[in-house]
Amino acid sequence: MRVVDTADEKAELCGRMLADLGADVVRVERPGGGDSRRIPPRHGEHGLYFAVRNFNKRSAVADLSSAAGRDRLLGLLERSDVWIDTSRPGALAGAGLDPAEVSARLPHLVVASITDFGQTGPYRDWTATDDVIVALSGELFRSGVAGLPPLLVPGALAYDVAGIFGAFAVLAAHWQKISSTGRGQHLDVSVLEATAQVTDWSLPNYSSIRGAGGNYGQVRNGHGPVYPLYPCADGYVRLVILSPRQWHAMREWLGEPEFLQDPHWDTLLGRMSIQHDILDPMFAELFSKYGMAELSDEAQRRGIVMTPCLSAGEVLRTEHYRARRSFVDEEVAPGVTAPIVSGFFEVDGKRAGFRRRAPAVGEHDAEIESSWPDPRPEPSGAAPPPRLPFEGMLVLDFGHGGVGVEAGRLFAEYGADVIKIESRTYPDFMRLVSGGEISASFASSSRSKRSLGINVKTDRGAELVRRLVAKADVVIENNSTGTMADLGLGYEDLRAVNPGIVMVGSQLMGSSGPWASWLGYGPSTRPPGGMTWLWNFPGGGMPPGSMVIFPDHLAGRVCAVGALAGLVARQAGGTGIHVEVAQVETVLGMMSHFFLKEALEPGSVQPEGNRRERGAPWGVYQCSGEERWIVIACRDDTDWAGLRRAMGNPEWAADPDLATAAGRHRRHDELDSHISAWTAGHSDRDLTHLLQAEGVPAGMMMYASDQPDDPHLLARGYPVEVHQPGVGDMLLEGPAFRSAAMTDPVITHAPWLGEHTRPIARDLLGLSEEETEKLLADGVLEETPAGGPTA
Repeated sequence: MRVVDTADEKAELCGRMLADLGADVVRVERPGGGDSRRIPPRHGEHGLYFAVRNFNKRSAVADLSSAAGRDRLLGLLERSDVWIDTSRPGALAGAGLDPAEVSARLPHLVVASITDFGQTGPYRDWTATDDVIVALSGELFRSGVAGLPPLLVPGALAYDVAGIFGAFAVLAAHWQKISSTGRGQHLDVSVLEATAQVTDWSLPNYSSIRGAGGNYGQVRNGHGPVYPLYPCADGYVRLVILSPRQWHAMREWLGEPEFLQDPHWDTLLGRMSIQHDILDPMFAELFSKYGMAELSDEAQRRGIVMTPCLSAGEVLRTEHYRARRSFVDEEVAPGVTAPIVSGFFEVDGKRAGFRRRAPAVGEHDAEIESSWPDPRPEPSGAAPPPRLPFEGMLVLDFGHGGVGVEAGRLFAEYGADVIKIESRTYPDFMRLVSGGEISASFASSSRSKRSLGINVKTDRGAELVRRLVAKADVVIENNSTGTMADLGLGYEDLRAVNPGIVMVGSQLMGSSGPWASWLGYGPSTRPPGGMTWLWNFPGGGMPPGSMVIFPDHLAGRVCAVGALAGLVARQAGGTGIHVEVAQVETVLGMMSHFFLKEALEPGSVQPEGNRRERGAPWGVYQCSGEERWIVIACRDDTDWAGLRRAMGNPEWAADPDLATAAGRHRRHDELDSHISAWTAGHSDRDLTHLLQAEGVPAGMMMYASDQPDDPHLLARGYPVEVHQPGVGDMLLEGPAFRSAAMTDPVITHAPWLGEHTRPIARDLLGLSEEETEKLLADGVLEETPAGGPTA
């Protein structure tokens, strides 16, 4: 695959991920290089933000202000398969390079336009930074604690999410081309919608609770009672106790106190009533005797979910990551060698990641013309009607929680027949979080799928699943390490049945290394991945925390990218592959520029809070109304001038010292005081529009309750209403990309457990009615009628 990459700052991980998986990606930049080369953190003259998002790429220069430069870019596009572009809507039209027009002119080409707000809608022409998108997406309102400002996420969450989702969109379009249509297409990918999709089911949960007459809590409560941090001898650990089994193991560790034996304490809600006054002091006393790594090891040995909260330097020294080659010591810039996060994937047991450093500007100009000698052939005939890319594909989804199920969801939305393999002996725990067999969270992640109730722990159940595997294209699982192999459903078992099967597995800490057996949930990966430690205000101390389950939803999208890469490889080579995604390495990948900075300059990486080295003023400011906030991000003098105009050019802002970035950084506290006094007199939405009219990156902190009525999200078709049996009318998250070559994604309700057991048994397994009845009676198969458990 040949890829031309003109992404700059936003979504640069899109081309990087394709390059990791083997594509020849050429980063095309203007003379002097793109803006992202200058984004902090830096090491001397080298931009580390750029370095980690552009390794494995080559570099060419094209000055699009000149005819020769435009011709060069078009020449490269004629010889490539994919073009990734992040220019503002309409920005290239005057140069004859509008992505939609180029797509029409070069119908072989997959063109991905990844923009902050998409190509349509009221906010199309707004300007943003990563932090502005985080605020607007709904990711920010759950971060931090009441009494302090909402706390921005470290790194470049929105732009990296968009890069990963962009890679999925590109590969979906490429698959549609090579498997059916023979033609490329233009993709309209929205950073805002891609980021909103990974905000922990907040829209479906809000809408379902509101529809039932309840109140959806939108108060920042840090880690909350579900994912608390506790101090220990040398730092902090995250403890998660959800199931009775986990609680019984913890109770045993505490010495089986008599007053904790009541079954009432077996439930999370029961324990919450004594957590602060009784349990927390007991935990603190026990944990104070251990260092965090030793403590986590002992807890995991007992079957208790616990992980250490590592600093950037501690992450680099962790033996588990060295054993897994999560970091590799390589040249990361000309003449600079350091540990670098190697990538997101293992393919057939080998790393699919770092091969060469990020390029210098124009480093490969001389060789690219000769290495891409031939234009790609143009398709003939009329374009076929729109369709979904995965029509006719069969996917078996063994996922649970928020990782595998999200990967399966994407395949279902875009046309595949996704069968959720499940049993009441081991149900997806997200089904049960509302007390019944379907929750709003489950409905979101398992929408548009079918359900086969089958007990794979029986010999007959495992045999029937292998018969399904013989017909399947993809198998997705995120069970604990070794579970699938123990069931006789490991990759080698499945490959013996179907040599073309693509299997994607995802474990918390990966399937190898000293911590491979560790159990956990999404919030369990952030502490050992260094994210929790960085997600703090300056000065350190216990991080205030966030109740989000990040990176579960994003790791699911990484799995979907890996599965698609496997399908593309199979199309070329005829055999399947095994892709593994360690969930913690998704966190490492997002934080990789911080680790590189820490490796090169030990001790330099510390929590930034709501400020950024890149510009000033920059922060989260309170507006009028209860807990209404806005993010304002001045990247440069132009943004500062726009902010001054929006504020009415107050006298204090005319101070010549504030005309320079250095002066504004030096006096950031003073600036925040003035700006906060101004924002306090205006609504968050009014301020957003006022600042955007002056070209200032700004965005209100949008709550889940704001999304259903937001004019841009409505115009883009993002909130999708469905009737979910067992829940009622609710809103689901809509698509993050659109294309005229694809029909609308399939977004329907999630199934009851075993709702489709009978048709699957008949149509795919070839079982007679009598055989099915016997297997149901024997407990091998399970069902629930479409009307629900009581129907």
